[in-house]
Amino acid sequence: MIDPAPTFRIAGEIGREAEETVRARLADRYARGVIDRDEVASVADLRLHTFEGDEAASEIFRRCCVTWQVDRELPITSHRPVVGAVLVPVKRLARRLLRFLTEAQLSRQRDFNWNLLLVLRELLERERR
Repeated sequence: MIDPAPTFRIAGEIGREAEETVRARLADRYARGVIDRDEVASVADLRLHTFEGDEAASEIFRRCCVTWQVDRELPITSHRPVVGAVLVPVKRLARRLLRFLTEAQLSRQRDFNWNLLLVLRELLERERR
């Protein structure tokens, strides 16, 4: 399989380390049969022709497809050097204790986002035909 040009690059040594890690994990999954090379090749050959000629709208739609999961937890960090080591565990505990308050709403929002993306994709396909 020919390696396609990456869609983004991480600069510097961190980028090279990340690329090596990803390639090693991918090679391991190929070797174990978790990922089928033919399936990857067929998906890579597909081209998305959404919003032809309108790069801004195409980018917005791509971002929607990437960020539709509203209930994905973001990492909790702190920029405070002294108090941060105490605040982070407290915030993580508070998140776990209060998760039940938002879980149902976020789940419904995630489902709505996913269904909306499916409808948008169908409308775009009909428009293109």
